[in-house]
Amino acid sequence: MPDKDLINFEEFKKNGEPFESPKVQRDLISEYLSILRANIIPILLILVVSVVVTFLFLRKSINVYKATTVIQIEPPQGNILQSSFGDVEISKDERYIANQIEVLKSYIIRDLVAGALLDSIPHRDDLKYFNFLVSNSENSGVSIPSKEVLRKKLIGIVEANQKKGLDAVDISVEGPYFNEAQLITLTYATVYLNYNLELSREDIQNVKNYLNSEKDKKLNELNDAEASLEEFQKRTGIIQLDEQTTNLVRTISDYDVEKNTAEIELKANQQRMNVLTSEYEKIDSNFVDYVDARLNSSLLAQIQSEIAKIEVARDVDIASTNDERVKEKIRADANKKISALQTQLNQQIEIFKKGLDSDTPDELKGVYDRIIDARIDSKRLSSRIASLGGVIGIYEGKFSQLPSQSIELAKLQRTRNSTEKLYLTLEEKYQEATINERSRLGNVSILDPGYDNYGPVAPDRPRIMLFGAITGLILGIAFAFLRNYFDKTIKTPDEIEDKGGSLLSWIPNIENISANTGIESEFVVYLRPTSAVSESFKALRTRIQFSKLQSRPLQTILVTSSIPSEGKTLVSVNLAGSFAQAGKKVLLLDCDLRKPKVHTFFKEERYPGLSDYLFNNVEFDEIVRETALEGMYFITSGTIPPNPSELLGSMQMKKFLDFLKEKYDYIVIDSPPLITVTDSEILFNITDGTVLIAQANKTPTETFWKTYQTLYNKNPHNLLGCVLNNFSFKSSYGYYYNYYYYYSRPEERAKK
Repeated sequence: MPDKDLINFEEFKKNGEPFESPKVQRDLISEYLSILRANIIPILLILVVSVVVTFLFLRKSINVYKATTVIQIEPPQGNILQSSFGDVEISKDERYIANQIEVLKSYIIRDLVAGALLDSIPHRDDLKYFNFLVSNSENSGVSIPSKEVLRKKLIGIVEANQKKGLDAVDISVEGPYFNEAQLITLTYATVYLNYNLELSREDIQNVKNYLNSEKDKKLNELNDAEASLEEFQKRTGIIQLDEQTTNLVRTISDYDVEKNTAEIELKANQQRMNVLTSEYEKIDSNFVDYVDARLNSSLLAQIQSEIAKIEVARDVDIASTNDERVKEKIRADANKKISALQTQLNQQIEIFKKGLDSDTPDELKGVYDRIIDARIDSKRLSSRIASLGGVIGIYEGKFSQLPSQSIELAKLQRTRNSTEKLYLTLEEKYQEATINERSRLGNVSILDPGYDNYGPVAPDRPRIMLFGAITGLILGIAFAFLRNYFDKTIKTPDEIEDKGGSLLSWIPNIENISANTGIESEFVVYLRPTSAVSESFKALRTRIQFSKLQSRPLQTILVTSSIPSEGKTLVSVNLAGSFAQAGKKVLLLDCDLRKPKVHTFFKEERYPGLSDYLFNNVEFDEIVRETALEGMYFITSGTIPPNPSELLGSMQMKKFLDFLKEKYDYIVIDSPPLITVTDSEILFNITDGTVLIAQANKTPTETFWKTYQTLYNKNPHNLLGCVLNNFSFKSSYGYYYNYYYYYSRPEERAKK
C-alpha cells in the first residue's frame, strides 16, 4: 500500500516538497484482494502446513471415552415427625440435590470408592486395558496402588451434574479406556447408594427409638390427665362445658399439639446432631456454636421467623371462619407470601453454606452439611414454636373471662385433649417409622449403569481438522497482510498515480519466452510482438510521443532508475524496438559506462563503442550496429573509461547527440541508476525527456519518490513520467488489469 505521508502534489508543484494527491480513494476491497492474490502461494503453503501438522497431531492423539452412570436422588418428603397441620412445606429439593452432589464428591465417598475398586480389581480379566487404576509394565506386569494413593488419584476425576429440571444426576468419568471409566462411575454410584441407604436406616432407627420413648411418656401423661379430669368431675359435679368454652378448649388444644410436636422434633434434631458430632471425632466442638452465631446474625433467622409468623397467622385466620371460600383465599394469600420468602431463604442458605464450606476440610464436608441442615431446621422449628406460643398466649387470655370452676374444668380438658392428640400423633408416626424401617430402600436408585459405549468423545477430529484449516488460512492471510505492511516497495501502478506521479505505462513480468520460441532473449517486441508485454511497450511509446507539446520534436529519451537491477536496460531495448516497429529510425545508445548491458542483449562485443568514439579512437560507422529489427540500431558503451561522468558531460557528448538527432528519429539512452552516480543527472540536462523506471516489489517507495523529486526539482518539463516494470497483473485484482491482459493476448484468445 502506498505511503500516503510522502508526497503532496500541489506543494510539490510549488516548491518541490512532498505532495499528497487529492485523487479518489482506492477501492480497499480491490486492494485487499490484490494483496491476497499476490500472496496466494505462501497462503496455500501455510494452509497445507497447518493441515498436515493438525493431521499428524490427531494421528498421535489418544482417543478419550466417556462413561456415564445415571442415578436418581429423590428429595426427602419431610421429617417423619413433621406436623401435617400446615399447607406449605419448606422446599429443599434443589438444595438437597446440590448437597448430595457434594457428598458424592466428598472424602468419605472417595475413600469408600477407593476401597471398593481395590476389592474388584483382582477379579478383572481386562486389566491390560487399564492405565488409571493400575500401572502396566512389561517388566513388572500389573501394579496395584495403595488405597491412599488411589483415593488421591480420584480427586477431580469424577464429574457429577444434575440434569436440568430432573432429580437425576450424571456421574461421568473420561479416560482412554471405556471399561475402566465405566467401572469407576458404577462403583461411585453403588457406593453412594449404599452409603445413603445406611444413613437413612440409621436416621429412621434413631427417630423410631425417640418416638417410642416420647410415646410412652405421653401415654403416662394422658393417664394422669384423664384421672385428674375424672376426679374433678366427681368432686364438683360439673360434667361438661358450654359450647363456646368447648370450642375454645378444642382450638387451644390443637395449637398445643402443634407446639408440642415442634418441640419434640426440635429435640430429635438435637439428638441427631449429637450422634453426628459423637460419630466423627474430627469435628470441632465449637462448630455448632459457630453455626448458631452465624445463623442468629444472618438474614436467615429473620426470614424463618417471618415465615413462621405468616404460617401461624394463616392457621388462626382459617380456624376463625367456617366459610370455605374465605379459607381458600386466606390460604392462597398466605402461601404466596411464604413461597416468595422461601425463595429468598434458599438463596440465603446457599450463600451461608458456601461461606462455611470454603474453610471446611474436604473429608468433613458431608458431615458439616448435615449438621448445618439440622441447625437450620432447628431455627425454623424454634421460630414456629415461638409463634405458636404467642398464639396460645392470646387464647389463654380468654380463660380469664370464664367462671372459676369452668376455668379449672377447661384447663383439665385442654390438658387431656392436647395430650391425647399428641399421643395419637406420636403413635401414628411411630407406626410409620416401623414400616419405613422394614421397607425403605433409600432415596437413591441407579437408572442407567452406563454399560453402552458410544465411541470416543475426544478428540473431535472433524472439528479439529476444520479448526486447523481455518487457523492455517487465517495465519496465511495474516502473513500476507504483514508482509505487505512491512514491504515498503512499490507494488502496483495505482500507488504511483495515487501519489500524484505521472505514470506512462506498466510492463508485465516477462514470461519465459524460450519455452515457445527457442530464443533466450528479452527482446520481447521482436520475439512476441502481439504479447501483453509488447502491447505495454506500444502504449509506452504512444504516451511518450504525446507527453510534451513543444516547438521542436522529442528525440533524445533518457531511461534511468533509482537503484540498480530495475529493468531500465530491458525497457530501453524494447522501447527502441517499439519505435522501430512504428516505422521510425531509432538508435539505442548505451550510456551506462560503469556496468553496461546493452551488448549482452544482442550478444555482441562491448567495444568499439561510445567511449572509443568520443576519444576519437574509431569512426562513427565502426560503432553503429544493426539489429534484427528493421530500423533499429544500437551503439554499445565501448571501453569503460576512468572518468565516465566527465566524459558524459563533455562538449563532445553534446555534439555527438546533436549529430545523432540529424541521423535518427529517436535516440533512446540507457543510463546508470540515479542514486548511485551522477551520470544520469548529467544526461538528464542534455536530453529532451526522461523516463524513470521502477520495478514492482523491489524498488523502495521512499527511494523512488526521492529520485522522482530530484528530477522534478531540476526540470519538471524534462521528466516525462514513470514506468512500473515487472508488474504481475495476474495477481492484481481489478477490471482494468484483467481487461488489458485478455485483449492484449490475441494468440491465447484464438486458442479458446
